[in-house]
Amino acid sequence: MPTQYSKDMAENENKKSQNFIVFIIKMAVVLCAATAAYHLFFWFLWKSEAGPDAYGNSYQKALMLQEHALAEEDREPEIIVFGSSYVPFGIDTATVEQITGQKCQILGIEAGIGIPILIEILYKDAKPGDTIVYMLGKSNWSGESLITLSAAFEGDKDLLNWYWSSREGSVEQSKNMLIWRKMYALLWNKPVEAVRYAITHKEQVYSLNSFDEKGNMTALREGTQISTDVSASDHLTFEDMDLETMDQLNELATWCKDNDINFVIAYSMNIDGSVDATDEELLEYDRQMREYMKADILLTPQDYFLPVEDFFNHEAHLNTEGAIEYSTILANALNDYLKGEE
Repeated sequence: MPTQYSKDMAENENKKSQNFIVFIIKMAVVLCAATAAYHLFFWFLWKSEAGPDAYGNSYQKALMLQEHALAEEDREPEIIVFGSSYVPFGIDTATVEQITGQKCQILGIEAGIGIPILIEILYKDAKPGDTIVYMLGKSNWSGESLITLSAAFEGDKDLLNWYWSSREGSVEQSKNMLIWRKMYALLWNKPVEAVRYAITHKEQVYSLNSFDEKGNMTALREGTQISTDVSASDHLTFEDMDLETMDQLNELATWCKDNDINFVIAYSMNIDGSVDATDEELLEYDRQMREYMKADILLTPQDYFLPVEDFFNHEAHLNTEGAIEYSTILANALNDYLKGEE
């Protein structure tokens, strides 16, 4: 017969088993609650219409305004210039409109936006009769920043969901980063910006207030902040081009042709005297570009060389006067091209 000791041992073991099961159940409940809270917190921060807007005045929001302008159902066909940061810094839509007699819209903010999403916006919003111009420069990469684009579309949940639906795997992998970055923007961005301004006394050039709905860089960019001591150290070679992006542009060219949309390419600006290449080498670069691309290319790289005094804070960012100069060159070339198409 079992002794009292053995009975006590069995009872203790039974209690331990029960306690362990209870512990596991409690842990499961806690984990489920924590997981639910985590997903609810993410939903509230990013997906809910009642959620906080952390990027209300950030420059990324300019892309949302540009998309809204293109998405208007009753808009007339217009000239759409897209690309990286050299587009808002380099295009003056008023100049383009005055020369061509057509409305002009910019699509593009910075290299971190990536070219693929701009192409996807064009697939969604371009209409027959539009003329699309891609400004080809070194920042024509296929990469993009999920955080930057999420911040750009934060204020339009339909647009944000449209973007996220095509990047679903990336969003799932980046939830922690999306939460952390938004919390940082909500809690620390203003204090950090206040300290920056107190130290530098300089207004932030890149903010939503620096753009209008056409994508113009409305902030007055006076003078030249880069060195005016120009040396031939830059390179223009076909080998430096990102072929993945080029192939996507070729697909866009085919789509435009099928949908009664003009699509052309214009070289971006370069500082006159900064390119380390002979005329023959530049001619070869231009030949390779025209051979590879399915879209027509306006003018030659040299036609877009501008004096260093036309540049602002970067070798690809024009000041206000430089933007007018570049836009005049582009608009006249575009006029000649469109007349030849008639």
